[in-house]
Amino acid sequence: MDLKTACYCTACKQGTFQALQDLIAHVYYGEQERYTGIYYTIEQFSYKQLTNAAFSHVLGLLMEFHSEQDTAEVMKAIEQGAALTNVLEIAFLEIAPAIIDLFVAVFLFRVKFNSLAALCVLIATPSFLALEVSASSWNVYNRRQLTKVERGEARVMHQAIQDGPCRDVYSTGLMEACFPAAFVVLACLVANEIRKGRASPGDFVFLIQYGAYLIWPIKYLSKYYRWLVADLIDAERLLDLLTTKPTVTDKPRAFDLGPVQGYVEFENVFFSYNNGEPALCGINISAAPGDTIALVGTTGAGKSSLVKLLLRYYDVTSGCIKIDGQDIRDATQCSLRDALGIVSQNPILFSAPSMEDLRYAKLDSPDEEIYRVCRAAAIHDRSFSFPKGYQTQDGEQGVKLSRGEVQRLAIARAFLKDPSILVLDEATSAVDTEAEAKIQEALKGLIKDRTTFVIAHRLSAVVKADRILC
Repeated sequence: MDLKTACYCTACKQGTFQALQDLIAHVYYGEQERYTGIYYTIEQFSYKQLTNAAFSHVLGLLMEFHSEQDTAEVMKAIEQGAALTNVLEIAFLEIAPAIIDLFVAVFLFRVKFNSLAALCVLIATPSFLALEVSASSWNVYNRRQLTKVERGEARVMHQAIQDGPCRDVYSTGLMEACFPAAFVVLACLVANEIRKGRASPGDFVFLIQYGAYLIWPIKYLSKYYRWLVADLIDAERLLDLLTTKPTVTDKPRAFDLGPVQGYVEFENVFFSYNNGEPALCGINISAAPGDTIALVGTTGAGKSSLVKLLLRYYDVTSGCIKIDGQDIRDATQCSLRDALGIVSQNPILFSAPSMEDLRYAKLDSPDEEIYRVCRAAAIHDRSFSFPKGYQTQDGEQGVKLSRGEVQRLAIARAFLKDPSILVLDEATSAVDTEAEAKIQEALKGLIKDRTTFVIAHRLSAVVKADRILC
């Protein structure tokens, strides 16, 4: 079949817009690559841009957001958000051609027969679609619940989800009756035109053949509407994420802190979380380079809140925090956190070789510098004892290492960053006595000549601090 014949057949059977689409695909990609060539190129590009934008946006949100979200649920929402790329396909490659076919049909019926025939098509189509919209609205809640369950399934991957797929329940009988009824009316109109001599029997054949082809685009509109609703529901959570704004932002003229000496001041600091309960009231603390300030107290006393404010995960409600005499709200968040180092109770390690886990603190560090900080943290010999040395995979969250080894890797990472201000957040609370002794020895070298804040529950862990605040 030559190109001219193929285009003619397509125009007769699939509609004007579909024929144009097939012609473009035939010229540029060939019939076998119509969708893989044109559509999938656009789809993959859109998917890449969308997921990159969503991932970057989520990473840019601060502790206030991440502390209240489940990581697996957020990742599933980004994955489901790819449904937005399907919206473009459905809207432009499916719904638009079907609508154009409908208007072409109305025009042909008006020219070929009369206004009543065109009006019959116009009435039947919206009636069918209105019933479809009404029926689909009953299923929106079920679809939304299914999407929520799927995100929960990512959280509990091995838990059996018994809800099963959502089933579409529609009033199909009433909708299916629309077109037969419209076709009967059209047939009667054409028969009347033939009786009056204003139409020929061939026109009746045209009605039967063209009517059959007209029904399918309209039925597809119904199907595409259901798909569109499902995709938009799947993308709701991603849209929520993308519209979430960080509560802490840099000022328009924020400056970089530059080299920091290590003077830290909390001046009459008040702070409360979203629930309005005061977490800190009138806090005044001053620390000079080389000072070690211990924060001791029970759970909920506000120790971690002080650290979060210093890192500017949150802004103070009133008062101010200064580093080297400069309000940290006037500095860029990036330069502020470059000046700070933290060793937490649960350090974050990646499923990567130890060398890469350590280098995360300073990406351009040579191997020799990493060896040096590991010796200072008393972890060098242990790392070299593994079959692959520093190239040994730590496992996700360091599952292949003991708690003491994980803590010493975190200390080595802090050594590598070489911050002016250091925070030790319960760094030895979850290790045994032997491991704690090794960690404390490593910490001695780390805190030397640095401004250090130590958070602890036990006084025994902070006996060598310059000041102890309870």
